[in-house]
Amino acid sequence: MIVGDTQQKLLAKLLEAKAGLTVDELAAAVDITRSAVKQHLSGMERSGYVQHTSSKSGGRPRFLYTLTESGIDLFPKRYSWFSRVMFESLRKKVGASKFGAYMYELGVDMSAAAIPRLVGKTRVERVVEIVKIMNETGFAARVTSPGKGEKLPCIECKNCVFHDLSKDYTEVCQFDLGFLSGLMGAPIEHQECMQRGGQACRFRFLPTA
Repeated sequence: MIVGDTQQKLLAKLLEAKAGLTVDELAAAVDITRSAVKQHLSGMERSGYVQHTSSKSGGRPRFLYTLTESGIDLFPKRYSWFSRVMFESLRKKVGASKFGAYMYELGVDMSAAAIPRLVGKTRVERVVEIVKIMNETGFAARVTSPGKGEKLPCIECKNCVFHDLSKDYTEVCQFDLGFLSGLMGAPIEHQECMQRGGQACRFRFLPTA
């Protein structure tokens, strides 16, 4: 759903009123008819941006509309700015080398939640499932053919979800390496990186000792 000007005004009013607003209250606040408000709310509810609850007031049902988490996410956030502040502070405090090691270990730790999805799979099947996990988090990843003399397929990504951050903090790439290594239980080689002039990010799992 494309959010138009009127929908944006309605969403803004709901953002201000955490307890919710009725159709009549929204109509008065945005200065449009009740039927127009109901039509907009219906569309935004189908899109998952708003929700309603009902209560009785004077014997008559009263519907209150509030924003969902998806609706709140439509408003600007400053996650990248906040991450930069944290990364800059941490790198100054511990140094670039330890910061990179920290990001790697963080990636390993974060992989633990997805390990159950890989239980019982062959190593090749694991690579396929890992690509699915990556795509669920925003990477445009795909499985590529093994290199000459290798058995395991590689992973290629055309989108880096940390692209803006990794331009200034290359240690962020260590998170990906830790995450992938933790999932596979094997060391990994970062063969190509978009931040180092590559056309994609390519990862190859190394044989275990």
